[in-house]
Amino acid sequence: MTNRTDSIHSVTDAYQSNRALNALLDSMREIVLYFDQWGVIRHANSSARQWRSGQELTGKTFIEIAPAWDDPAERQREIMQVFRTQTPHLESRERALEIDGDCWFQVDKIPTADEYGRVDGVMVVISDVTHGVRRELAVKESEARYRAYIANSSDAIWRYDICPPIDTRLPQETQIELVLKRAVLAECNERLVRLYGASSASDLMGLPIYHNGSPNIRADVSDFVHNGYRLEDREYERLDNTGQTISLQSSAIGIVESGFLTRVWGTTRDITEKCRYLARMEYLANHDALTSLPNRSVLYRAMNKAIKERADAQKMALLLIDLDRFKEINDTLGHLAGDKVLKQLGQRLQEMLSETKGLVTRLGGDEFAIFLPNLRNAQHAALLAHKLLDSISLVFEVEGLRTEISASIGVAICPDQAQDVSTLMRFADVAMYRAKTGLQGVAVYDSAFDPHSPKRLELMGALGRAIRENQLILHFQPKICLSSNRVYGFEALLRWNHPELGFIPPNDFVPIAEHSNLIYPLTLWVLENGIRHCKHWLQQGFQISMAMNLSARNLLDDRIVLDLKRLLREYDLPGYLVELEITESTIMADPGRAEAALARINRLGVRLSVDDFGTGYSSLAYLKRLPVQTLKIDSSFVRSMLNDEQDEIIVNSTIHLAHNLGLRVVAEGVESPAVYQKLVDLGCDEAQGFYMGRPLPALEAERWLKESVWGLCPT
Repeated sequence: MTNRTDSIHSVTDAYQSNRALNALLDSMREIVLYFDQWGVIRHANSSARQWRSGQELTGKTFIEIAPAWDDPAERQREIMQVFRTQTPHLESRERALEIDGDCWFQVDKIPTADEYGRVDGVMVVISDVTHGVRRELAVKESEARYRAYIANSSDAIWRYDICPPIDTRLPQETQIELVLKRAVLAECNERLVRLYGASSASDLMGLPIYHNGSPNIRADVSDFVHNGYRLEDREYERLDNTGQTISLQSSAIGIVESGFLTRVWGTTRDITEKCRYLARMEYLANHDALTSLPNRSVLYRAMNKAIKERADAQKMALLLIDLDRFKEINDTLGHLAGDKVLKQLGQRLQEMLSETKGLVTRLGGDEFAIFLPNLRNAQHAALLAHKLLDSISLVFEVEGLRTEISASIGVAICPDQAQDVSTLMRFADVAMYRAKTGLQGVAVYDSAFDPHSPKRLELMGALGRAIRENQLILHFQPKICLSSNRVYGFEALLRWNHPELGFIPPNDFVPIAEHSNLIYPLTLWVLENGIRHCKHWLQQGFQISMAMNLSARNLLDDRIVLDLKRLLREYDLPGYLVELEITESTIMADPGRAEAALARINRLGVRLSVDDFGTGYSSLAYLKRLPVQTLKIDSSFVRSMLNDEQDEIIVNSTIHLAHNLGLRVVAEGVESPAVYQKLVDLGCDEAQGFYMGRPLPALEAERWLKESVWGLCPT
């Protein structure tokens, strides 16, 4: 600033001695005013005249030219003070209310001297700094609002600094470790101080991020990094300073500058009351208000889950309890007394099941339900039902009176009678109605007393027994290699001879199994018996493959690979002699999971075939991604290919396209030598159908192997 003062002194001297000074002052952008010892303007440069819209300034005081200035009289006194004291007054910020609003100026008031060193005036240099000041004020206002927002927010607001910053190009696992080591709390509001139970924010500064109270801080940081340095609405619980559990919800965003993670801003909200409210609402939604027992919704969910996870030998039961003549209690003693009976009954039923795993629920009115997820047998359920009936018949004390009530209990067993919630509920209701009308107290469901029992449900129960009691048999249809005219394998086809209903077509019972929990044990039975026969024939010297069908539910069941591996090991059979056939619709139901499951099966050496190709919605382009070796052309195209040009085109195109993908082709439904020869001409690899051989029981299939012109000689 001394240099500037000296410079102005030089300019003043030049002004007094040289007219060129006027031109110099006029070239300056700053407003320059020269005051004499009386505080009167003796010279004003061009910028000063423009500032005052061209008015004559010479001979006027500062008060006269700047009446809108903030306290112009005080400014005039400051000019006179500079003259008297010979001391400059530099860089003062002064405000004026101009036409376009408040304006700010930086003002230097500098004494000037003559050639003898005597002060003879004051040079006032004014610079317009309005834009800078307005920006500064806006920043301060914004910062003030920001500080006020943080200070008064109902959420805890915090900032962790990363010291030193972390290179975002590092492997994500490395970044996670570095965040845990380097992030320290650098700023927070009072709300966070209270959440931590600290006395002030300074007590928290410098705390590492792993002290933030989250029980899963590593998982939180991992998600934060993997999600592009964002974390949204992460909920967790921690203990407050009084030892009470509170529920918190945090969100965070990382600040990345020049490729480095420098800090993390976030908020934490106390959602304890919200969680308690939601928990209360959920409790009320799932429990009966009178007895506090779980309600129908809880029962359905528990049954669905248990049935889905049920082991093969596990039995379950549903007991429906309906009080007899309960209306008489309400009519005689009043509804309040009836409510007390229901509350006592709920407690009594829970006490009865204290040593037995089960769920007691109230369905409404005077109806209760008990679900028993793990029983020894059906008799066990009936025995428990009779014990419950005895407990219900004990005396109830209500309003000083002793009263007794009776009940009717219906029992339905899973899986013997039903394998889904809806059917179990209906069967238990039928049994309960029978117990009530027959005055039996307890009744187990019996289809003979269910006039609405569909044949489908009857077959479902019978099919379960058929699997366990080996009522099922396999028939084997030969598959012929067209290049050698010899059998190379069999397809195992399931048959059921019911002891009472006789022969039941597969189309009648397989769809039932598909929509129940029976499909897996049914498929497992087919796999084991097919592999057993294949091993037997291998020991007889016939090295032939065994093809078996796999449904969509089987393919997506994680148990299938383990059981298949076990059976191959148990029967010591090479995997390449087993072929599993999957339909197009099975694959397309869930392509991603199907592809993964097929890959696991293929690793066992088992061959895979797409059955009924052409009837679904898949494509050869998709199939090339799957580990399948064979396509089977559906019989609907093969049978009519000699009479239908379109079918012949489909068969021919499929053969050539499959070969281009490295797949073999099997034609189904070959029923005449002409069709057989046509397939040979088209280059088809294999075929099966009535022309070569019908499905045969095991003994007849073995005889066919030995005697048929298509048969194999023992190796």
